[in-house]
Amino acid sequence: MTDKKGRVFVGARARLLIKGVKVGYARNCSGGESIDYEEVNGLDNIEVLEYAATKYRVRFSAGFVRLVGETAKTLGHFPRVGQNPDEHLSNILTSGELTITIEDNVTGNLIMTLEQAKASSNNFNIDAVGVVGRDMEFNAIRMRDESEV
Repeated sequence: MTDKKGRVFVGARARLLIKGVKVGYARNCSGGESIDYEEVNGLDNIEVLEYAATKYRVRFSAGFVRLVGETAKTLGHFPRVGQNPDEHLSNILTSGELTITIEDNVTGNLIMTLEQAKASSNNFNIDAVGVVGRDMEFNAIRMRDESEV
């Protein structure tokens, strides 16, 4: 059992990068991948015949400390509103895809990579006493863990 000592991955070892750039004040992050299965049923049978895979989806969320002069829009993580509705729509439709990675800052190894990610929400929270935060959610095409990168 002693061969596992020092291999525990903790938050202090986690480095979050978006578009290859380290996020300086990341507070937390979470994500997951899921597969949806639909029942295949047939007449004259009370049991489900099989479960057919119909969707693979990846979700990711991250919380950041809000720095003055640095926003998700200035960093290119979320599309800008623009000057009018047409520009707003164009900014959303042409917003680029992001690569989000989590790496071990002790070994330099990649722990997780989210490919072809797009931001789906950009939120903030302000308390009377405390550090102002901003939270974002992302959808991605695929998520690879360290066994796949």
